[in-house]
Order: sequence, then structure tokens, then C-alpha cells
Amino acid sequence: MSGSNSQAEGLFPLSYRIGTAQDGAPSLILNLLVYTPDQSVRGGSTITQAVNPPLNLHSDVWGQYTYLTVMPPSASKILITAQGNQGGPGSNSIITFKLHLVVGENWKEGIANYQYFNGHDWVSVNQVPARLQESVQSSSLSTPELSGQYSAVNSTSAALYGGPIHGAIASGDLAQMKSLHRVATQQLEQLPLIRTALDAAKAEIKKQERR
Repeated sequence: MSGSNSQAEGLFPLSYRIGTAQDGAPSLILNLLVYTPDQSVRGGSTITQAVNPPLNLHSDVWGQYTYLTVMPPSASKILITAQGNQGGPGSNSIITFKLHLVVGENWKEGIANYQYFNGHDWVSVNQVPARLQESVQSSSLSTPELSGQYSAVNSTSAALYGGPIHGAIASGDLAQMKSLHRVATQQLEQLPLIRTALDAAKAEIKKQERR
């Protein structure tokens, strides 16, 4: 998706895996719905880290994006700024997550700076790579069994669209509610096709393993 093409999309999902491959480093999964008419983003984040005790911080996320235009030959960028908490912008929950993410015009990769509150202190993670995933990710989808993927797709779709839908209802934004309703309906209609494809993949895996 380029900057020019994204305006025609209206509403589309993005999922980034943010972090390094270093042992013990925090890993951030950021799932967003981009709403182009007002250049807003809504979704959720999950930060995990293999420490003792292990870190597993979930946040409802909202924010904006802007185009950073520069003179050629440098390429233009997109800046996503967001914050998060438990419950979204309408809740009384304190902010526990802050993000600055700069990606290319195709949205595929970039560099992120983010902060999270671990219950005692703010922790900063700076200049870490961000890469767009082929599909929406979640902690339940990271290492799934095929037999459980259909329910995981259901729960991930609900998590991704639930926050923005409730936010649009609370704001009274009719255009955004209609867009969300249309896209979420399309996602639900595609779930039987996804289940059929997963069943076929499961059968093929068993066939290959018997060889």
C-alpha cells in the first residue's frame, strides 16, 4: 500500500512485529486498523519478554498517522504516533504505552521507539526494527495448533475490530461506523473459507508427515 493508494482503501488492518532477535529483548506485536478519512489508528498491542517474572503486557491502542514529505532523492515516510491503556481512550485507566513508529510509504517496515509502564517504572525501547506481517498476529496465533486456528482467527478479528467499533459508536461518527460495519462483515463472511483452507492444510500436513 502506497501513500496515494491508501486513501482509496478507507479502512485496512496492519500488523507489525517490532523488536530484535536478541535473547531476552522485548518483543512487541502491534495490530492496528487504519482509518484514512481522519488518518487515525485503533487496535491493540502485546509486549512480551522472557524475563523473571515474564512480561506480558496488553494494551488498547489509539492514535494518528501523518505523511512526512521530504525532498528527493530521499523517500517520504509515514509517522504513526499512538498511546495505550486498559480499556481505550474512553476509560479512566492510566496510559501504559506510548509509540512513535516511522515506516515507508508502502507501510512494510520501519523503525520504532516505544515506552511501556511495567507497574513500577517506565521502560524505553528505542530504534528497533518494525516489520509488517502477512496477517494479523496475536499471542494466541504465534505458535498455534492447526485444530485451534479457526477459533484464533475469530478471537483475533474480534480483538482487532472490537475496539474501533466501540470507539466509533462512542464518538457518534456515522461514516466510520458504516466503514467498520462493512469491513468487519466482510471478515466474518470470509471465516468459513478460512476454515476450509485450514482443514485442507491440516490434511496435507498429515499426508506429508506419513511419507
